Amino acid sequence: MSYTDVEYKFKKLGKDVQIGKNVYFRYPELIEIGDHVIIDDFCYFTTSLTIGSFIHIGPHCSVIGGKNGKLVMGDFSGLSAACRIICCSDDYLSDGLTNPTIPPKYHAKLKLSTVEIGKHAVIGTGAVIHPAVRIGEGAAVGSMTLVTKDLDAWGVYLGIPARKVKERNRDVILRFEVELLKEQENAKRNSEC
Repeated sequence: MSYTDVEYKFKKLGKDVQIGKNVYFRYPELIEIGDHVIIDDFCYFTTSLTIGSFIHIGPHCSVIGGKNGKLVMGDFSGLSAACRIICCSDDYLSDGLTNPTIPPKYHAKLKLSTVEIGKHAVIGTGAVIHPAVRIGEGAAVGSMTLVTKDLDAWGVYLGIPARKVKERNRDVILRFEVELLKEQENAKRNSEC
């Protein structure tokens, strides 16, 4: 496992986790990471995270939202390079000052939320996901897509804003998951003998 120059103390850290040297976590105590996870260099996290197992987060991704926002990534999901996940946003139409340095009594309304990325969902390069969005199991979000609403399971989405263009092959993906997990379990049993 590799870390940045700072030794982070995560809430939970699984096995076979690789974290690039230039990754920043503002609130490591709010971060849970499963098994078999790779987080590439130059990623930036300023919110609570629950990352499942068998996940890859590509380089230059950012997840913002402060202590009250949260990203949840289901097993086998992933973020391609340069994705932007926004778990908290100022409401620029409300009265008040905006940006995180403003004391609460002067601050505009905030949209705080959890963004959920379902199991087997994949997010393409440069996609942007807004607060309070749930991306269904197995959904695929194309490169440079803007997601402002929930996405159905196993759909393929493209565009600004995201629109459904077709369905993914759920049966093959789920079969491969079962095969991989059986293989992992057999390898574990064999190593214990």
